[in-house]
Amino acid sequence: MQKSRRRLLVASLPVVMAAGLSTVLVAPAHADTGSSLTIAESHQQAFVAGGTGTYTITVGNAGPGATDGAATKVTGTLPTGVTALAVGGSGWSCKTSPSLNCTRSDTLGARQAYLPITLTVGISPSLAGKTVTSSFRVARGGPTTFQDEGSIAVKDTISQTQTQTQTQTQTQTVNVKCPSDHNKRSAV
Repeated sequence: MQKSRRRLLVASLPVVMAAGLSTVLVAPAHADTGSSLTIAESHQQAFVAGGTGTYTITVGNAGPGATDGAATKVTGTLPTGVTALAVGGSGWSCKTSPSLNCTRSDTLGARQAYLPITLTVGISPSLAGKTVTSSFRVARGGPTTFQDEGSIAVKDTISQTQTQTQTQTQTQTVNVKCPSDHNKRSAV
């Protein structure tokens, strides 16, 4: 009975998914004791060759307990032609060089998530029409030794041009002629 409850906790962690884009949540194998960190990624628009894109990375705790205050570290590996331009998030200490990573050491309650990390990337024009894979990992520990808790691989097909949605508003002017005795009529 306890085992099925734990699965329910992992399945009930909220994940935001963008339409048409896939997001995978991977729960670690040791989800049966203490805290259990998870990682998810989403982005709202297609990545376009020669443009920029934004990943939103969320770290959550599937529980059943809170984290113990040990450092939480998120690392990312980007494919050739995709370059980290900026990374950050409330409560996170982030850098893009020499490697992409963000850390924090505050506790996280069961079935809760930290505020997300936003990663802005530049996309090489040479990637038009190609499928690329980025990967992100979450680990706990520190200061030099971290144990992996979860990972995610994100595949994107790079568009050649930006698809735009346009809204058109049409205004039509209609001239209405009033009868010549309009001013003499009384309201009913």
